[in-house]
Amino acid sequence: MQDHSGKSNLSSANRTVSGRQVPLNLSVTFLIAANLIPLFGAIFWHWQVFEIVLLYWVENIIVGLVNAVRLMCIRDDSTGPLKHLANVFQTGFFLVHYGLFTVVHGVFVFALLGGGFGGERHETDLYYLFHQLKWAILALVVSHTISFFFNFLGKKEYLKRTLNEQMMAPYPRMVALHIAIVFGAFAVQALGQPVVLLAILVIGKTVVDWKLHVRSHRKVADKEAKHPDLP
Repeated sequence: MQDHSGKSNLSSANRTVSGRQVPLNLSVTFLIAANLIPLFGAIFWHWQVFEIVLLYWVENIIVGLVNAVRLMCIRDDSTGPLKHLANVFQTGFFLVHYGLFTVVHGVFVFALLGGGFGGERHETDLYYLFHQLKWAILALVVSHTISFFFNFLGKKEYLKRTLNEQMMAPYPRMVALHIAIVFGAFAVQALGQPVVLLAILVIGKTVVDWKLHVRSHRKVADKEAKHPDLP
């Protein structure tokens, strides 16, 4: 019995390692790798503060779209034929609310850091900017997709969060991160956008993003520890 119990405990420990630590490390690795691209952009490709903040604004859109998919996947304690309607309704509500928040944020970024819509930025400039940022945007898409598959699906977070919890999940990150980014960007721009300060802005964002990412998934793990009956 002892040997059998020991094997069971070892098996459980192995599942814990493969189920929690490895996927989380993998998603953190991709998060850091994706955030290194704007650092290279600032140092080697002459990116300025507007390009970097624009990239982070696009990341907000990616986060919102991925969260909408997560909302559709949530399977909490609700049952019955109206369950899927609740997913659809809450996803639609989130897309409208988060979308408006993102649009206002984007107007703020373009107006105060990008020269305004009728100023120095023209359609050709914006096309060039997004073309310049395409690999960085793709890296962010891959990073958030990896987190979705390895953390949300792989660790069955969709069974451990409610619709309300998942709907509110992106907002703390968006508010905390982008208030710091925007104020930091103003400071960098006011000081003439030296490369060192741009690098500090990117590194600071990466560290905060990493900590918020780990904290978010740790909350789910803590909830599971308090309620071991969860799937």
